[in-house]
Amino acid sequence: MATFLLLHGYGGTHPEHWQGYLANHLKDKKQIIFFPDLPNANQPKLDEWMDYLEQELENVDLSDLVVAAHSLGCTLWLQYLAKHPDVRPKKVFLVSPPLNDCGIEELANFFPLPDLDLGDQAYQIIGSDDDNFILQEEFETLADKLKIPLKILPGAGHINAPMHGDWEWMNNQMTKLISN
Repeated sequence: MATFLLLHGYGGTHPEHWQGYLANHLKDKKQIIFFPDLPNANQPKLDEWMDYLEQELENVDLSDLVVAAHSLGCTLWLQYLAKHPDVRPKKVFLVSPPLNDCGIEELANFFPLPDLDLGDQAYQIIGSDDDNFILQEEFETLADKLKIPLKILPGAGHINAPMHGDWEWMNNQMTKLISN
């Protein structure tokens, strides 16, 4: 049985965010979910977030792990992989992952991104053609750098609430993974 890890971004999350709806969707299906409230979400520190994530995953079978990360949560996951190169999760969705700190001083300690080749793993980037933090070209650059597929959603902004509250596409992807 898969274990699901949801990683929020800068500023944390709230009930109307797609990750909150996804957590409820997975709970309704009696799944094991880790949705950590990462510390100091408005003043994030990579070392604090990394320590928290490592503690959360200490006793988890990472080969059955399904990750849905948003924004800075994607960066945390990529940094985690650099530190734990043998981790090979079942599936990872990187939603609106930043290529750099987007000019937000509080995020600078999460960058630069590590050099990773994830082409032989089950990863996907989901971005938008009108994200207010990340250009579509930056999503394309990151997908090429990591060697993973990219899905661009038209007019989806930063893929967060309220436009992507109860996100049917993501719920469906997770439902498929439950039965595999």
